[in-house]
Amino acid sequence: MSSDLLRDRLKRLKRIFMKYKYHLGIGISAGIAGYKIVGLIKSLKNKNIQVSVIMTENAVSMFGVEIFEKATGNPVYRQLIPKSFNFREVLKNKKVEHISLAKSLDLLVIAPASANILAKIANGLADDYLSTLVLSVTCPVIVAPSMNTNMWNNRTTQQNQKKLNEMGYFLINPDSGRLACGYQGVGRLKNISELQNFILKKLSKSGQLKGLKVLLTAGATSVPVDSVRVITNKASGKMGKFLAQECFKRGAEVLLLRAENSVRPEFNIPEKTFFSVSELDTLLTKYVPDYDIIFHSAAVSDFYLENEIPDKMKSHKTYILTLKPVEKLIAKIKKYNPGITLVGFKAEIGIDPKRIKFLGRRIMSDNQADYVIINDVGRKDIGFGSDYNEVYLLSSSGKLVKFRKQTKQIIAGQIIDAIFPGQGNVIKP
Repeated sequence: MSSDLLRDRLKRLKRIFMKYKYHLGIGISAGIAGYKIVGLIKSLKNKNIQVSVIMTENAVSMFGVEIFEKATGNPVYRQLIPKSFNFREVLKNKKVEHISLAKSLDLLVIAPASANILAKIANGLADDYLSTLVLSVTCPVIVAPSMNTNMWNNRTTQQNQKKLNEMGYFLINPDSGRLACGYQGVGRLKNISELQNFILKKLSKSGQLKGLKVLLTAGATSVPVDSVRVITNKASGKMGKFLAQECFKRGAEVLLLRAENSVRPEFNIPEKTFFSVSELDTLLTKYVPDYDIIFHSAAVSDFYLENEIPDKMKSHKTYILTLKPVEKLIAKIKKYNPGITLVGFKAEIGIDPKRIKFLGRRIMSDNQADYVIINDVGRKDIGFGSDYNEVYLLSSSGKLVKFRKQTKQIIAGQIIDAIFPGQGNVIKP
């Protein structure tokens, strides 16, 4: 792509982002239902939503680009590396088109999504514009499959769609009916009006937390025993990571305070790391006063070692270690910033549903928390280290909500929805 053409398209992206309330990307793969997307584009544009279309080369062979360019008023994105590509221009200008496009999108929808594009996304392949864009976006991604019923029911396709669900993509399963190939069964692209309603609901959450500064803690603190050994716990930081990503995707200014050995976020989210309780306390002292809300999900050590051993312990010796309770960090947060909204976390082993409110209220009273999230870390299928969780959310108003077992990524979204109900810009269908 020539430098002039690249600059023109980047300027167009900038104008799009400034003029319209939302910028929606629609990826079209080689499914015969692709012709239905023209009507969807026109309807969305009537709602002041800018639409950019990204097509696979096979989709271009099926439909051409003219009908989509006419519907959107913009060129179709199709070639990742066109014949006119000049790497020197990219290095000089520090601009890559698909990265700029990815950054500008509030939502990406792939409809129709073929079995091939499902497989690519599920396995991280990026060999064309659309699949590369999917790996580049930080916005939510909706995938609406459409294919022959045997292809949909194929074991590999089912494994891929299950994998996409677990990865946090929003799958809109196909309808049942007569297919373009003459077969009868599941495989029809979801009804366009239903697809549009789902898109509008997701767009309404885009920018939902814009202007809000969110601080999160994640992972396990460590207590030094000697020069090489520590006492810690099994917390992985996954719950905090997904909460940070969810807030980031909804427009908040996010800072993640995570343990050095915890999982890292998938997006370019600002972060600071800690090792010990005192290091985390130092970070909280510095940042809590400047933030609006904190999700304190880190598993903080309850004890410190009174007699830390300066050198490496000898394996043939017997040692007596004395553990003493450490002051709770959660109890300090409101002292650092009385106006901050505090979401505390409580890990329990064995939860009695009848005592949940009592337990939550006690934590709120002791720490002036506004919300408390309680989960059972005694179960092997959820909690520490697991990709799944099941939690109770109690608010200071006394409202108790249970989020049943689901991936931590989905649980994170449910928690944000519950704490910020109705916040965001609702678009009427």
